[in-house]
Amino acid sequence: MQSTRTARYIDVLRLPRVLGTFGAALIGRGAYALVFLPLFYAVTDVTGSVGLAGIAVGLYGAGASFLAPIRAWFIDHFGARRILAVLVVLFSAILAAIALSTFYQLDGGTLLVLATVAGAVAPPLGPTMRVAWGRLAPTSELLKKGLSFDAVVEELLYLGGPAATGLALAFIAPGAALLVPSALVLVGGLLFVTTRTVGDMGPQLPQDKRGTRERPLLLEPRFVAILIPTLVAGAISGSLSISVPVVVAGAGGPAAAGIALGLFAGGSAAGGLLYGALRVPGSPMRQLLALAAALVVVSSVIALVTGAVAVSVVLAAAGLFFSPVMIVAYFAAHQEGGEHRQNSATTWANTSHNVGAALGSALAGIMIQATTVPAAVLGIATGSVILIIASAVLSRAGARSKR
Repeated sequence: MQSTRTARYIDVLRLPRVLGTFGAALIGRGAYALVFLPLFYAVTDVTGSVGLAGIAVGLYGAGASFLAPIRAWFIDHFGARRILAVLVVLFSAILAAIALSTFYQLDGGTLLVLATVAGAVAPPLGPTMRVAWGRLAPTSELLKKGLSFDAVVEELLYLGGPAATGLALAFIAPGAALLVPSALVLVGGLLFVTTRTVGDMGPQLPQDKRGTRERPLLLEPRFVAILIPTLVAGAISGSLSISVPVVVAGAGGPAAAGIALGLFAGGSAAGGLLYGALRVPGSPMRQLLALAAALVVVSSVIALVTGAVAVSVVLAAAGLFFSPVMIVAYFAAHQEGGEHRQNSATTWANTSHNVGAALGSALAGIMIQATTVPAAVLGIATGSVILIIASAVLSRAGARSKR
């Protein structure tokens, strides 16, 4: 193999056990991009209420996002194989139950409960795979490339998944469409948990070298400093999903908004590949702060431009910084979590992004309604810059406390 200085993505994929582990996880992770649209239309068809359908999707997303740290805690404390196997089977079964419920026209309340439980037991295949990269890649350079490739593939899943689902819904019922992610997560998830890499993720005792219990990660300033840029990245992404359709409402409408947001995702995938291929100077924390700041600055330009083409160009450029923020955050969280809390650490990074996306969407909607799009964009950008500064301060404080 080539040295890590000239290592390519293909060199990462040639590492022992990578293809089997990553391939199995990828099959299971593909299910998540296929759930939202069928769930929305399934509940709409059964209840006749778009409002209930939106609530069902929201409850599913809330359970999947906000309960993720709890699921990660169980994995760290009881071992990945047994916990993931239980979650995979439960998640697949509940998706199948929702599909069957639509065929038998059960009431909306039952569907809401099932959607909530599905989110609550969603297996963290992505975060666990990111921990697995740390075991599969023997050097930090190869780990960086593995995490970069992982992030890019995930972007592509969420870019192509909804499109594929939308096409499928033109030919099959929403309930039947839900059986596809149910099968994917069962097959891919169970293959993933049977791999040697996951089997090696046994129970970890949360004690440091002195035998005393470690503080919770959220009480560690250095770890919180890592989470803040991912919160900012999520907030920017969430706010764009609200502000962009408003900006291009008179210049192409939904089609233009879809293209522009698609270019943001495409730019993000390209940025992830580029970041993984380059040797970027500076510590992970400094890279994280710089990338988050660049994302905020470039995305804020949509407050100054008009027209679908200009907005699309800005979003494609901003997207170049999105995946790198998440890649560096996962890398830094992996290091900060140590041997005993790697699943929890990487999952908190994911959750921080999801919380930011929810807050960004809500704030953008409220601020646009009360003021204008430029004012909302610049207001969210200002808040994001303040958070990035706070992250830098926390990082320095945490570094001093460990001396």
